[in-house]
Amino acid sequence: MMNFGPCFVRFRLAAPARGRVVSRTVRGVEVQRALFSSSRSSSSSCTFGHNFGSPRLKSKISISTIFCVIGPIAYYKWTVSQRRIEQEYRIAVDPRFKTLFPNEAWKPDTSVDPFMRSVTIDGTEFWLLGLGVRTVSFLKLHVYAVGIYVAKDDVPEILTTVESISSDLDTRSIVLDNKLGLEIFDALLQQPIRFALRIVPVRNTDFGHLRDGFVRSVMASIKSHHNIIGDADTSDGINQLRSLFSRKLSVPKNGELMMTMNKSGMLNCTYSPKMKDSEILGTVTDRSVVKALMLHYLAGPQAASEQARVAFADSVAFCLDAK
Repeated sequence: MMNFGPCFVRFRLAAPARGRVVSRTVRGVEVQRALFSSSRSSSSSCTFGHNFGSPRLKSKISISTIFCVIGPIAYYKWTVSQRRIEQEYRIAVDPRFKTLFPNEAWKPDTSVDPFMRSVTIDGTEFWLLGLGVRTVSFLKLHVYAVGIYVAKDDVPEILTTVESISSDLDTRSIVLDNKLGLEIFDALLQQPIRFALRIVPVRNTDFGHLRDGFVRSVMASIKSHHNIIGDADTSDGINQLRSLFSRKLSVPKNGELMMTMNKSGMLNCTYSPKMKDSEILGTVTDRSVVKALMLHYLAGPQAASEQARVAFADSVAFCLDAK
């Protein structure tokens, strides 16, 4: 048995019938082999000696050694990195850390940069209460990460509204319930509560794709929430939404689209390429369209990101429990 670090290579040597045992040094390692007096044995021994020092066998030993040494190291580093990511994500989804560390970053479950838990928009501090990933098709392809922010001063209004719902369910289940949750968000969107959606693409895209996606989502939300939105004419509002993305502009991965609903129920939109200043895209003044867009992210089984909806419910439940 020869020991090459963590790798062991065994050589089967014929027992010497006659003759003597000599040693041979290969790569600084002394190996014993038998020399035989017969011509056949001598030939075999010489062949073994020649093969042992051959470049082909040396190459096999080198490759084997590389796999044995580098493999465990690479696996160890990968395991450590995965544990670190899982630990960060566990901390992030626990709203207790939001309260203790309002500026802590929250890493979405996709390949974009972390979201800040606390951001300032037009001088108002917003808290990140929900975070998730928008996926499409049965393959669950990641499209963008979405953060649901609420103005810090408006959080108590949300808690009061949730508390007013009479039910035997716990807070989290109330918010996630299709009927009760829709009742809650319908009431919230009628109040001067400021919400913000932060959209960050997972891969390079453009305004055209974003425009088509938002318009389809709003139209589907209007149809599914017809009992809340009503029969109001939303064509002008949808055209306003389209006009926000009328330019042929590329949006890189980690670019930021911020859609903020103000106290009047209007939607202000800004766009910021990665590491660059933001620019104002425009405003959607049709409250029915704005409401449909917000409901698409906040309520119902067909929400844009179930992960973000669940995280939002967890945050609300924690805030109520901490009161």
